[in-house]
Parts: sequence; C-alpha cells; structure tokens
Amino acid sequence: MNSSAVMRLRLSISAMATAFLLLAAGCGVESEPDPEEPKVSLDEMLANTGESLAAMNSVKFEMTDEKESGAKFFEATLKKVEGEVSNPDSVRLLVDVIAGLGFAEIEIVAIGEESYVKFSRDASWLPLPLEQVPFNFVRLGVTLSELVPVMKDPTVVDRESIDGTGVVRVDGDIVSDDLSKLITSADSGHPIALTLWIDESEHTLLRLRIDGQIFDDDAPETTRLINIVEVDTPVDIQLPSIASGS
Repeated sequence: MNSSAVMRLRLSISAMATAFLLLAAGCGVESEPDPEEPKVSLDEMLANTGESLAAMNSVKFEMTDEKESGAKFFEATLKKVEGEVSNPDSVRLLVDVIAGLGFAEIEIVAIGEESYVKFSRDASWLPLPLEQVPFNFVRLGVTLSELVPVMKDPTVVDRESIDGTGVVRVDGDIVSDDLSKLITSADSGHPIALTLWIDESEHTLLRLRIDGQIFDDDAPETTRLINIVEVDTPVDIQLPSIASGS
C-alpha cells in the first residue's frame, strides 16, 4: 500500500472515531430546557394572580401619572399618589400635585362612608363627599383582580426584573369602562392598553400600567403606572379629629 493510501485510511479511521465519540456523548446528555418556556400556562398564571389580588387584606402602593398629562386633580396637575388601603373600607392617600403656587400635597382619608381632605400639609381638614374622590382605592386588590379576566388577548411579551425579582410582562387590552370601579368618574369608550408585571414564581402582581385616556380630559398619550409596594403589612388609618368633633 502506497503512502497516500495509508494516509487516506488513517484520516477515514480518525473521522469515524470522532463521529462515534460525538454520538456517544450526545446519547448520555439530556437537552437543556428552554429558559423561556413558561412553567405554567398564561391562563393559569393570570388566574393565580387574580386570586392573590382578591386575597389581599392591606396594600401600600404608588401611582404615577408618567407624562403628567392626565385630567386635573382638584384643578391641579397630578404627579404621584402614595396610598395605603386596609380592608374592608379604609384608605389614606398622599397626592403630589403642581398647583398655581408650585408643588403641593393633598391628603385624603376615607373610612366607611366618611372622607376628609386637606389641600396642603398645613391646611385644615375638610369633609369630602365620597363621590368627589376621583379614585376608589377601597378594596384595591379585589378591584384589580376583576380587571385581569376582562383583558382582551393577553400575551406574554417579555421577561424582566423588578428589584431583582424575575417577572413576566403581560400586555392586553381593556376599555375605560372596565376601570369604572377604580376610577369612579371614568368616561366610557376609550381604548386602554393594560400591562401587568407578574412575579414569575409567586404569580403576584408587582406593577401595572394603564396606557390611554380614562377621562375625556386626559391627553391621548396619558399613562398611569401603579406599583404594589407592600402587601398584608400592618396599616393604621384613622379619621382626623374633625370627624369626632373634637
């Protein structure tokens, strides 16, 4: 056998040996699961999220008018709401606004059928009819839980992280009428894009964005972002002393 034939034989044997080793290695290793593959179906995740919202006994949250383009809040531009809610019927809100003289903080406290407002830190408390409170955050968890099943075409669009927690971002559509329990004087007929950020392991809601007009006076580009800050931590909400006449 000449030298060139020997060389071809050696190359052929080497190639066969390599192929055999690769095949053997492949037979002994299971393929890694797709990291993007959801652990449960989207329907199950949303159902779990709704149940966890409905079960909340207290919640601390923040709501931001991201473009400050929403309808006026007591004739002022709303920037941010910090709120505490305790079941069954207690709410305290601190609302940062831009008024004619600059920044101001409006405080609202409501328990049961009574609600009060003061229009700056140093102002006096005044009675406030419940129908004049623009937002109904009483039993916020139940109200938000009722939004989840009315979302049209909910879709997982991304996986992200909020403060180190892995979340699933879900986009869907609602209409402003669906927000009537949360926004007491919401106008009807406006399309809304609703985005939920859901803890991927616990299926709890951490954040939601309401993108679109809720009121006729909202600018079309208005977006409101709600962050769930704490759930089921002690919340102490008391009516001001004016409520008891003292």
